Amino acid sequence: MDALDALVRRLPTVERSRVAALLRREDRLASALGWVLMQDLTAGRGAPLRRGPDGRPRTDPPLDVSMSHSGGWVAAALSAAGRVGIDLETVRPVSPSLVRRCLSPPELSWVDEVPAGPAWHHRFFRLWTAKEAFLKATGAGLGQDPRTVGVDCSGAAPALLGELAGSWTLTSTSPARDVLVTVCTERPA
Repeated sequence: MDALDALVRRLPTVERSRVAALLRREDRLASALGWVLMQDLTAGRGAPLRRGPDGRPRTDPPLDVSMSHSGGWVAAALSAAGRVGIDLETVRPVSPSLVRRCLSPPELSWVDEVPAGPAWHHRFFRLWTAKEAFLKATGAGLGQDPRTVGVDCSGAAPALLGELAGSWTLTSTSPARDVLVTVCTERPA
């Protein structure tokens, strides 16, 4: 039995079907591992893990969960204080047209302060992980235009801009070279 088979055996039937439908083995493995990580995080807390109608992983309040995977890396987050979203990305080349579809004009200006190349891509993904973590936390996902989520990454930690700034906290880390993780947590009211 290989690692994927072992993980799939730990999944509920619905998740087994969802994982089996993924085309790439790497995606099946990462998705199964992410679900198992979330199961382990919620185990013993009396809050069953399931998918909501929007496809987002859910559990019973006050717990909230999120997961992400990219390039062989998997991350999961759990919060008992409010909604949570996590995004993990491996820094890789992306097209300038994609960047323009994701970033606002001030964010584009910040990315373009460095020449095209690794630093340019790193700046894009620093913004992108913050935006996607927020969109996951709110449940909007990519159904919301990411350009509508203002982020400032010019300081040590990313920050949401505008009316969002007071309600959410962004925390970023880089567990390895060219791997970025951002967690977005709702601040208690």
